[in-house]
Amino acid sequence: MPSFNFYLKEKEAEKETPIHLYIRYSGQRLIYSTGKMIHPKFWNELKQQTREMKEFPQSKLFNNSLKNIRENSEKYFLELESELVRIPAPKELKARLDRELKQEFPNAQNGLPKDRIPTFLELFKGFIEDSKDGTRLTILGKRFDLRTIQKYNTVYDTVKEFGKKYYLTFDSIDTNFYSKFVAYLNNKKYKLNTVGKYIQVIKTFLTYAKENGYNTNHYFKTKKFKVHQVPGFSIYLSEAEIQAIYEKDFSKEPHLERVRDLFVVGCWTGLRFSDFTTIQPQNIEGDFLRIKTFKTGENVIIPIHPLVREIMAKYAGKYPNSLPPAITNQKMNSYLKDISKTVDLLKVEVETEGVKGGMKFSEKKMKYDLITTHTARRSFATNVYKSGFPAIGLMKITGHRTEKSFLLYIKVTPEENAEKLLQHWNKAILKVS
Repeated sequence: MPSFNFYLKEKEAEKETPIHLYIRYSGQRLIYSTGKMIHPKFWNELKQQTREMKEFPQSKLFNNSLKNIRENSEKYFLELESELVRIPAPKELKARLDRELKQEFPNAQNGLPKDRIPTFLELFKGFIEDSKDGTRLTILGKRFDLRTIQKYNTVYDTVKEFGKKYYLTFDSIDTNFYSKFVAYLNNKKYKLNTVGKYIQVIKTFLTYAKENGYNTNHYFKTKKFKVHQVPGFSIYLSEAEIQAIYEKDFSKEPHLERVRDLFVVGCWTGLRFSDFTTIQPQNIEGDFLRIKTFKTGENVIIPIHPLVREIMAKYAGKYPNSLPPAITNQKMNSYLKDISKTVDLLKVEVETEGVKGGMKFSEKKMKYDLITTHTARRSFATNVYKSGFPAIGLMKITGHRTEKSFLLYIKVTPEENAEKLLQHWNKAILKVS
């Protein structure tokens, strides 16, 4: 009678190691890969199964899976022996087990077996592939951009690494998973909003798994599975600072001059980088820009500011849209640092605040080091709002859908808000008198 026993490939490993099924019979041996991995600290070598530990809540489910593999292997061995009317060779037995236990999936793009429920990480990979190839679309019916796919892959890699110490199944996504995973990210000194983004991606994936019939555990929908978020620290440039940047002479460094001019266009259109760098001639209609935003699909109409008009006149005839050509966001941010360091108004210290690794922190940085392409959009929203333009009207230009999100976005201090209200009252009094 053949014997069927489970052994770890590397029982002294400090990370997950494969579990092999050893089949011995009639002086022959087949070492068969089960496709399962486990950390040696969770393995009971004597019992050839996982230990029941708090850190490994799915031990019973895992052991049942191993039991099924053993029982099916015994069954297929006996069937093959009966068909051949002799003892099968190890190669013949392996071929039979491969055929029965590892049939290929008709959906080859997901790389999942046909008659087997995918593991947590296998389905996570499938979720990313569906998002990448257009099978899964955004709520606006658009394909996900490269940055989103990169974010998904980053979260997947982190979850996979975390899974070396925590057994990941859909049933194991509970309060224990949440607290340990957040602590794991905090130990990496991630900022609070970064931790929130990781949790949000996991919630999105678990929703995908639920909709596709793989996840019946709805703990991720509870209030305890919280996506932490605080207003991130950022700066804006005043009109005087934007003007100082614009008046700086970069004629001897044309690449910086083009970047500076394009940045100023962003400061006076309120468009995101993906939009102000892709303005087409057909978007320019008289005194207005009419453009469908890339991120949200909103149609916005923006009056052309005098400085933007001046820049367009400067580049008229040189480029089809009368604007400087775009470069990558990363390269433009690098050049913006070089530009900003030359502007005296930006050579001031700014105290930044945030939450990193679960701890509040504050540090001082030079203002010119904090300027990015996104500073342009935030500067536009803040400056126009402070000028007295109604928030609701401004939201039509920036594309914000709620006043709450808009007010979180602009950089207005309580003192500036109070001053704005005082000016409003003073104007009202003058009208009455």
